[in-house]
Parts: sequence; structure tokens; C-alpha cells
Amino acid sequence: MTEMRPTFFPSPDGVRDVMRRARARRRRRALVTSGGFAVVAAVAGVLIGAAGTGSSADRLTVVPAGPDNGGSQSAPSSTGPTAHARPTSPSGVGTQASGPVLPGGNGPAAGPSGSNNAFPVPKPSPSSTPYAPTKRHSADAPISRSMVGYNAACDATYDVQGWCEVYSGPVQGQRKHPVTLSMELCRPSVVGDGTVHFTSTRQISMQLSDSTGTTVWHAGQGITYQNKNFALTVRAGTCLQWKSTWDTISSTGFYAPPGSYTVSFGLDSSDVSTVTGGDTLTLTD
Repeated sequence: MTEMRPTFFPSPDGVRDVMRRARARRRRRALVTSGGFAVVAAVAGVLIGAAGTGSSADRLTVVPAGPDNGGSQSAPSSTGPTAHARPTSPSGVGTQASGPVLPGGNGPAAGPSGSNNAFPVPKPSPSSTPYAPTKRHSADAPISRSMVGYNAACDATYDVQGWCEVYSGPVQGQRKHPVTLSMELCRPSVVGDGTVHFTSTRQISMQLSDSTGTTVWHAGQGITYQNKNFALTVRAGTCLQWKSTWDTISSTGFYAPPGSYTVSFGLDSSDVSTVTGGDTLTLTD
């Protein structure tokens, strides 16, 4: 027996209703599709912006998923790409993201130090203060004596006893370089030979003073001399010369500053006039 099914004949109103419903479904599908694209574009823009900006926070860089080579830990994602965190410096500075390895750490330092930065940059240590120069004692200054030729400067300066004392050392010296000072006791030919009596084995006194009158050096320093009476004969037309070397270190224990120093000299003898001054030694750098 054949089953009989009813036959439907669409009416014009029914056709219009079906077409209206179909158009409504198509519009909803179009809106859903365009909305999905907008959401995907927004998420991609957020990820790109996060990778290109940041100060003390870490940036995210989207990289293809792959085996971990010992870098930072990554979280698995069902979408394929994996986001790896890496330290970076602030954008626009133009420096590389990595920095020096900190002592005791396993990773590079990057970016300015902050409360949210896992890689703080150590603060620079303050500049070292230069040490003061080492204080020292001026070297011993032994005195040597020799006989030299006559000094013509004594022709007009000898005293009534026929003795002439004259400074015969340099008038200029350089700091940190030894300077040898000397003085002479001369006997002009017109007065004949003469004998001078000394009261100590040092025989002479020769010293340097600064502009304040403070003695910065003296000949014979560091040497022990004896108080002993003895005599020397100076032949006419000759001179006795005494020398002593200064290392340019003053009595303060430091190198004497540049400037002019007064030379004073004389004999440890009552036969000759007292200490003579007026000559100048200029010290330069």
C-alpha cells in the first residue's frame, strides 16, 4: 500500500517570509565573521606593541615553537607560536638588548634598574680619589771639598784679611732632579797665602730658604760631623770649593714647589765673616 504524503503549495507570503529569514541568517554570519577578524587583529596588535615597547618590564617576542635550547622557560600554546620573555633596553635608545654578565649571576643585565626588573644593572662605583704623594725624607747631603782655580768674581769682594766667599752653584734647577750647590773660599794673588781655622769637620754652612724664611734644605744633612779644631792653608790665586747635592725634597717630606729659594752660605770659622746671603736658586717644573 503506497504511503500518501500531503502536498504543500507555497503561498506568496510564505515565500517572502522564507527569503527574509535566509537574508537575516546571512547577515548574522557576516557579522560574526567580521567580528572574529577584528578580535584576531586586535590581539596581534597587542602582541606586536608589547614586543616593541617597554621600559623596566620584559618584552615578549613571538617566535616559532621549537625545542628549548636552554633559554628562558616558555609556556606551551595550542595555537602554535610560543612567547619567550627576554630582557631588553628601553625603546629608542639604540642599544642592544643584552648587557654585561653580573658577578654571581647567570644572565645578562639589561635596561635601567627598577623594582620590576629581574636583571638589575649595578650602580657605577664612585671615582677613586687619588692618593696623596708619599711623604719621604730628603736624602743625605754629604759635603765634598776640592781645590779649584781662582774665581775672578773675588777681585773686588775680598775682605780686609784677604778672604773671599762666593756662591758658585747654579741659579736654576728642575724639580725631581738633583741640584748640586757649591760655594768657594778664595785667596787673591795680591794678598798671598792664607790659613783658615775651622771649628767642625763640616767646615761650611749652606742652606736654602723659601719665601717665608723657612729652611727647606741644608748641606750636610743626615751626616754626623765632629766638633774639631783644625786648619787649612789656601794658596794665593786658588780657591777651596765645597759641594753638596739637593734632591729637591723639602723639609716637609714632599718635593719643593716651583719658586725662588734664597741661598745662604758661610764657614764654620771665626777667621771669615759670618753667613752670606742674597743669591737665589729658581726651581721649575
